Amino acid sequence: MKTLALLFLVLLPVFSPLCEAAADVVIHDLVAVKGEEVMLKADTKGLFFGRGGELVEFFIDGKSIGKNLSGSGGVALKPYRVQRTGVQRVRVVSGRDEDEGLLLTLVKGSKIVFVDVESGLFVEGAPGRAKPGSRKALKAIGARYPVVLLQSGLVGTRALKLWLRENEYETCPVVAWNGGAIFDDVNRKGLKIGALIGGPHIIESAGKYKPPAFWFDRVENAEKVKDWETLQKKLK
Repeated sequence: MKTLALLFLVLLPVFSPLCEAAADVVIHDLVAVKGEEVMLKADTKGLFFGRGGELVEFFIDGKSIGKNLSGSGGVALKPYRVQRTGVQRVRVVSGRDEDEGLLLTLVKGSKIVFVDVESGLFVEGAPGRAKPGSRKALKAIGARYPVVLLQSGLVGTRALKLWLRENEYETCPVVAWNGGAIFDDVNRKGLKIGALIGGPHIIESAGKYKPPAFWFDRVENAEKVKDWETLQKKLK
């Protein structure tokens, strides 16, 4: 199974865009603040482009919160006011197709540990191989802090979630890095970067917030750590 996952991820930079475009409905994971309204977002897709005019039903923890049509760009939106903290499962259904994601809700001032999947969890030079000790360490860190995983490269969010399941990682929201826009977003919500684990470009993109950053090699504005076991001890 792990060999298949490795092969899958090696080929993903070539085939991932087509695979994701063929998906009919895709829900985006979100980070929210208790008491505030968020906009749940689902993409309805044809083979290559967004498909508008599709009816999408949104569910939170199995309960329908209503339906909405996707616009001309293939995006369906649903406002939702979050009343409790923690992780809620969001499911979307469009015709015979469905997808499931996560909504992480925190109180203002909460600190989030961000981990870039490709640079933080993949063995460098070996896509699909998990860094030794990362699964156990991430589980321990997640027991103390909310963890959000970043999608920053060619491998799409759906494929990363599949890889995380295949390698038995704890379930965490996976959100797009978007050149560091995610850090601006959480800052606007009154949330903080408790720690950042990722490659040099990830760390640089959060530089104005001066977060505690860690990397497995020497890089500016980050503390070098030997491995995930060492990192776990740093984040006690």
